[in-house]
Order: sequence, then structure tokens, then C-alpha cells
Amino acid sequence: MTRPIAIGLTGGIGSGKSSAATVFESLGVPVLDLDRVGHELVAPGSDGLHQLIQAFGKSMLNRDGSLNRAALAAHCFGSAEETARLNALMHPLIWQAEALWLDQQQADYVIIEASVLLESGGAGRMHGVIVVLADESLRLQRVLARGDRDEKAFVTIVARQCSDARRRAEANWLIENNGSLAELQQQVVALHRKISATL
Repeated sequence: MTRPIAIGLTGGIGSGKSSAATVFESLGVPVLDLDRVGHELVAPGSDGLHQLIQAFGKSMLNRDGSLNRAALAAHCFGSAEETARLNALMHPLIWQAEALWLDQQQADYVIIEASVLLESGGAGRMHGVIVVLADESLRLQRVLARGDRDEKAFVTIVARQCSDARRRAEANWLIENNGSLAELQQQVVALHRKISATL
């Protein structure tokens, strides 16, 4: 059985990437969220968490034995070398989980959603890449409205992610998400039809 065509879906924080993924799912397209996969791979008791602790030490754990993501981020993201160590550990685990998932899918095409798809070199594994774009001021408004991050955290994450210029350059398809959810849905439906017509 051949694997379905894998299409990457990415965008900066607050761009609406996950909202676009939800619309694809509603159209019957299987979606794999690599950010969620990454979280699951380092759940308490997992081999992934064991490897992280071996690499970075027990100070990366919360009292309950779960990963202290804030501590890991603070340790790694200030250093290109430590970020590379983290990526070298996590990316193969994520790619393996992605491959296993792809083997189980029977759709014509699937969506692989990832916030750092371009930064991690993941686009090379995809048949094509969809990029969701939105103005940075609007992205900040959305993130603050979600209530899980403040402006400082938003600025830090934006600095880690690639520029919109690079996203535009590497995209096969662009979704401009500066309007309403209904407008986003219309764009995704139109893109789904376009992609399906080429398969």
C-alpha cells in the first residue's frame, strides 16, 4: 500500500495555522499535529523524556516527574548549540512517529501541521507546503486573547521562528488570514479543491 501524499502546513504563532488544520479535518483530510506529537513523545515515563533527562539533567523535571518545558526552553533557546542538541534528540523521534502515522492513512493526501516545519528542514519530507500568514500585530492580538502567553513570550517565539519573507519564498500555497474565520474557511475549502484536482 502506498502512502498518501503529505502536505506540510505551517505558519507563525497566532497566524491561524491550527484553525486552518481544523477546516482541513472537517473536509475529511487526516491531519497530524507534529507539535502535539512532540509533547506526547516526552510524556512522563516515556523513552523520549528519559533521553531528554540524560542529555540535559534532572533540573528539567517538575516535581511530579513531568517535563518542565519552561526550564528546557530557557536552557536551550538561548544557545544555538543546546538547541541543536535538543533538535538532534527530538527530530528523529518525531519523524519516526510521523512515518508510522503515514503508513496507517488511506486518504489521497494528508496534512502535516508543524510550527517550525521550515526551520527544522521538514519541508524536504513534504510533497508541498501550505503557509498561513497574518500581520504580526493581529497575531499578537490573537495570542493575547488566548490567554496562555504574554507579549514577551510572543516576541521570544517570533524571534525563534523564520521570517514571513522566507515563508512566502518556500510556500507552494499561501493562505492570507487577516480576516474572519469564515474567510479562512473559504480559502481552505478552495485550496482543498485545488489540491484534490491535481492528485
